[in-house]
Amino acid sequence: MGVIARSANPRPRRPARYLVAIAIAATLVAVLVASSILNYIYLDTVAGRTSLYGLLAVALVALGTFIGVRAFGRDPAERRRHFIRAGVLLGLAALLWLLLIDVFIFTDAAGPGIAAICALACLPTTAFGLFFLRAIDRNEKEPWRLVLVAAAWGAVVATSLVIWAESLWQAIAIRTLVPGPGLDASMAFSAGILEELAKGSAVVLLFLVMRNEFDDVVDGIIYGAAVGLGFNFMESLSYMTNLYAIFAPEGVGAYAAGFQWYARQVLGLFFGHATYTAFVGAGIGIARQMPDVRRKLIAIAAGFIVAIAAHFSWDAWLTLFPIEKSAIGIIEIHMRTLIMTGPFAAAVLALLLLGLQIESRALADQFRKEAALGTGAIKPDEVPILINPRLRFRLRLRALGRGGIRAYRLLSRLQTAQIDLAIERWHRERNELDTPQEAEEELRRRVISLRQQLAA
Repeated sequence: MGVIARSANPRPRRPARYLVAIAIAATLVAVLVASSILNYIYLDTVAGRTSLYGLLAVALVALGTFIGVRAFGRDPAERRRHFIRAGVLLGLAALLWLLLIDVFIFTDAAGPGIAAICALACLPTTAFGLFFLRAIDRNEKEPWRLVLVAAAWGAVVATSLVIWAESLWQAIAIRTLVPGPGLDASMAFSAGILEELAKGSAVVLLFLVMRNEFDDVVDGIIYGAAVGLGFNFMESLSYMTNLYAIFAPEGVGAYAAGFQWYARQVLGLFFGHATYTAFVGAGIGIARQMPDVRRKLIAIAAGFIVAIAAHFSWDAWLTLFPIEKSAIGIIEIHMRTLIMTGPFAAAVLALLLLGLQIESRALADQFRKEAALGTGAIKPDEVPILINPRLRFRLRLRALGRGGIRAYRLLSRLQTAQIDLAIERWHRERNELDTPQEAEEELRRRVISLRQQLAA
């Protein structure tokens, strides 16, 4: 009888995308280990030693991500424990990687004190960027845990891949190309191709593993830009400390580091890596709603190609026409950013606004359809409020005034669950889900339960 019962209720099979994610992750691990050993043995450079010792930081990020992903679908208490463990591991990975950079790359010459000051200077701007990204997603804000995981992958894993890959690229290019335009172009290509492949792999893995949190082009842009901000944080730190060490003997080390901070953390906060990797995310977000594999692959490939082209255009211009080390350089960096990255940033913004508009119309349609069913999950008089983010926020403020923080949090959770239900309906209507119909019913039960708690 036990055999019959098990066969009657077979364990649901994992979607094929999980196998693709495992294959990509295994490939990345193999590349990391192989390139680390090759760098360490044959290059015998600072980056070579970092390659080998940095594997622990990458392993911690991978383990933290795995634990965080496993938290979904568990009861609240166990989910909270999983998230705490994942947060600790990601924090340790970031700290270890910062220490490795301090010891083995550029910050050793600048000193740990300067490295700490540079890191502290980059934290507020990066945090602002992440808060801003999450705020512009007005319909359904992405979970902080996934936004931070995306930023951590950009800061640790993507930078690790880039250090190792570019070390090998440069070693080959310097030995095979004579100094001149060819060598300069190869360096620009290496930055565009290797960095966007490294950052984009994080967005692809997030899409494959957490597809239910990856709804459309809007989410793709948010997660892609978050990966870019994490990468930009670590790159800013390395450039600031490196140039401080180089120019400190001349007495202008602080100016050189400050210029890098302004160029990368203020002017280039969104006009740089965030924009480039947002294109990768946009392509994956579009692929999320494509009907067949061929179109999905075309959309993802297009996102990578545009990201690489945008990144290459900046690095090629910067390599061939260096910025003047004078007051003119201040004006020049603004003009170059506006001319070279501005059009790409405008294109990302246009995609984001169009995606938000499509998403808003789809949610409004699903709110009305759910209200017409009479299930009690969404009431007809709630539809105008749920459609408008400002009205939702005003309603939460009223709840705060009447019932305190508990009422505010319960109403916020209720509105989020109602939006989740509408998005679930939207994807199911378009045949974009691999979850059973019971998942939609479970969301309705959750909405009704939260409504009852709020009324109590």
